[in-house]
Amino acid sequence: MNIINHQEAYLSMIKHFVLLVMLAVSLAGCDTVGYYGQGIQGQYSVWKVRVPLAKALDNPGLTDLQRRHLQQVARIRAFASEQLHLPIKHEYDTYADVGRRYVAWIVMAAPAYALEPRTWCYPLVGCLDYHGFFSQNKATRYALALKRQGMDVYVAPVQAYSTLGWFRDPVLNGFLNLDEPEMAELIFHELAHQKLFFKGDTAFNESFANAVAEEGLRRYAEAYHLDLTAWQEHQNAQHQVMQLLMQTRQSLAAIYRRAESIDQMQLEKHKALQLLQSRFLEQARQQPSLQQFATFVAHANNASLASAADYHDLVPLFQAMLQHDGGDLQKFFSDCAELKHIHPAARRAALTQWVKEYSHD
Repeated sequence: MNIINHQEAYLSMIKHFVLLVMLAVSLAGCDTVGYYGQGIQGQYSVWKVRVPLAKALDNPGLTDLQRRHLQQVARIRAFASEQLHLPIKHEYDTYADVGRRYVAWIVMAAPAYALEPRTWCYPLVGCLDYHGFFSQNKATRYALALKRQGMDVYVAPVQAYSTLGWFRDPVLNGFLNLDEPEMAELIFHELAHQKLFFKGDTAFNESFANAVAEEGLRRYAEAYHLDLTAWQEHQNAQHQVMQLLMQTRQSLAAIYRRAESIDQMQLEKHKALQLLQSRFLEQARQQPSLQQFATFVAHANNASLASAADYHDLVPLFQAMLQHDGGDLQKFFSDCAELKHIHPAARRAALTQWVKEYSHD
């Protein structure tokens, strides 16, 4: 990189940093400014350790496996752009070692006797179902404060996140713990957010990105003759657990509708979650691969069930839409984009109706 590009990159970084500061201080409330302050600090901590991939590959401290994973990024990026029509730009052409396995943590919350998640509203992206932190301790403290208010809470680590094109997203050191299929799926997921992101609709955005990532990985694996046996076993186990989780959500929804008192809801909620646990343990004895989800199931509550729904509920609808489009990703993206101006509350119904109508063609 020559001196001009160095200056351009520096000026771009300053511009984005100033933008973040202005967004933070323009929002009322000390707590809000404090929250955005940690976001600015966290994002800057990623910026300052970024290096070009070529320089990262020269690091003698990398293991052979880590170096091979970094080398695989180039063909993942090329495939994303050329075959999946995802906006690659300068995404993942740098590397950042943030000194920890996870770059951030998200907090989700829901009322003790309702399944609708709490939302937090942000500039540029609208209201989302989660609140992100670059510090695990801060995420945990915030979750405990919500719990003291009587909320169900769920804290999850984040291996990557998309800045939706505002910044150049780097390959993070946590990526190097993944095998090639996992890394490709992760990068495809984050790039899908840049392709299509609807303000204030977490379920649409995450399910859309999951559907694109899964389809992208299948095509990538076929192109490069990758063995997806382990990935498919994980998918099958996840699908089985998701069925249990969604059955539990339906049971809880019925409980919250019909129960006549808090005490009754509390008792029946406890029984429903116990039934989930017993069914899971029974299935896990017959299928040990389910054990990877044991901790999630053991701590299931309204918030974590909402998180599972956000990432998986709409995936089958997107898959059906892509199938109807003959596997043409560009047409699929265009069809999904047509839903942009529909209110988020009506978008799921519109997507469901679209698939229903065209499934009979």
